Amino acid sequence: MPKWWIAATKAWNGWKRRRALGWFRPGATVRGRYKIVKPIGEGSYGLAYLCRDKLADGGPCVLKHVQPLRGGKQRTEAAFALETDMLDRLRHPAVPRLLEKFVYRGAMCFTMEYAPGVSLEKLLFDEDRTFSEREALLLLRRLTDVVADVHRRGIVHRDIRIANVILDGDCVRLIDFGLARDLDPNAPDPVPDDVLDDDPMEKKLRRRIDRTSDFYAMGHLLLFLLYSTYPDVREERSWEEELHRLSPATKRLLRRMLMTEQPYASAEALAEELDAAIAATAEAS
Repeated sequence: MPKWWIAATKAWNGWKRRRALGWFRPGATVRGRYKIVKPIGEGSYGLAYLCRDKLADGGPCVLKHVQPLRGGKQRTEAAFALETDMLDRLRHPAVPRLLEKFVYRGAMCFTMEYAPGVSLEKLLFDEDRTFSEREALLLLRRLTDVVADVHRRGIVHRDIRIANVILDGDCVRLIDFGLARDLDPNAPDPVPDDVLDDDPMEKKLRRRIDRTSDFYAMGHLLLFLLYSTYPDVREERSWEEELHRLSPATKRLLRRMLMTEQPYASAEALAEELDAAIAATAEAS
């Protein structure tokens, strides 16, 4: 394909994207129902906006506009159908409920409940929030209940990270199911991943269509929480050397989640060891 054609195609796609984003500018009303308040983030496959729902007395909701993916219209449509199907299957109060899906000015969109609270990413890096070992374990225990329900419904999230976990008082919410997949080994994957053979092992472990990929991601999330009370760290040392004050139970928990020891087979097994680790921190205090 000539270079001039590639450049022209990129320019055309860029113009279409800019024009589409204009339809979702703050103050615009989509579908005669959703008034855009502001953009609130970019997820796995799309842009998310905080809206006011005119049919719900102006209450908040989230509109997601799916961006064109590499692979063209067919892959984009498949990603849209997959994410909305996953949300429609989930019925946990800590997971946003799907409101409706539609096409607006050629853009594939869906709306869902607004998840109140603050992301762990914002709490850790913008608000300098710290979590003691016990606080971190208790938060992860609540998250494990959410993940257990997701797994029971035959879904693996595959993108659990501090940006996708929302803390609202004692409530822990899980958002962004753009990378979620069906756990059924016979289910077709309509949106093949861009995971390459030479990608880092961490990425491969996070993207496996297996429950352990969520536990692995939750292990890294737990490390983020634990490191919040360890200001003096050096990159060349392992987490076991850095987090030297952790209880043996928490260290074992992390090793299993990060798959350096026998990984957990289920969220229920993880929850059981989390309860033991939490009890150990209570006894030590």
